[in-house]
Amino acid sequence: MKRWVLISGLSCLSLPFVAFSQQKQKAKKSEEEEVMQVLKSGLSTDPRFAWKINQDESQKICSNYPSREAMPAKEIQRVMENESKNIKYPQLGIFWGDINEGKKIVENPRGGRYAFYGFSDKMADKGGNCYACHLIEKGVPGGTMGPILTGYGKRYEITKENMNSPESLEKLKTVYNIIYNSWAMYPCSSMPRFGYHGVLSPVDVLNIATFLLHPDSPVNK
Repeated sequence: MKRWVLISGLSCLSLPFVAFSQQKQKAKKSEEEEVMQVLKSGLSTDPRFAWKINQDESQKICSNYPSREAMPAKEIQRVMENESKNIKYPQLGIFWGDINEGKKIVENPRGGRYAFYGFSDKMADKGGNCYACHLIEKGVPGGTMGPILTGYGKRYEITKENMNSPESLEKLKTVYNIIYNSWAMYPCSSMPRFGYHGVLSPVDVLNIATFLLHPDSPVNK
């Protein structure tokens, strides 16, 4: 009899907990639906832009955790594997690009715009707006949200003598990967996935990497 009372008591105690859990799940679902409504109201109803509010697999994984530090290792690995598959390279492979073109893209704050003097479904401007988050050239104001990139090529120990060696070109490829799709190396990073979203082409990304690493670049003076 005592045993039955104990079990019964525990069962009764568990009912409010179950009800609370269900209520919490409903509240979360309602909150998510409200957020989606707000997002939809702020975007064009044109179906060409519908993808902006649909999360891809990696975004869904990242949304489950408050930070990368809180993510299990297996989830971090999943995101890195997903995003590594999305990296595309220039047709001729990895080589040194154009410093000046890279500088223009780095300085341009209007990358990814879809409308320019009227409606367009093609991006009107290509730019990285890199100074919003990084300090890059000496004496040029920039943001501090991202790592300081001043002297970036020097830190990679790239010189005029070794810049065409397999080791230096591999370093160029590493930086290319970070710019093209930062999540392939830093899952859930705040840095935009420029290449993945088509904001920048493979050649654009290569030119930015060249601007950051080349010994003749003002970044490394």
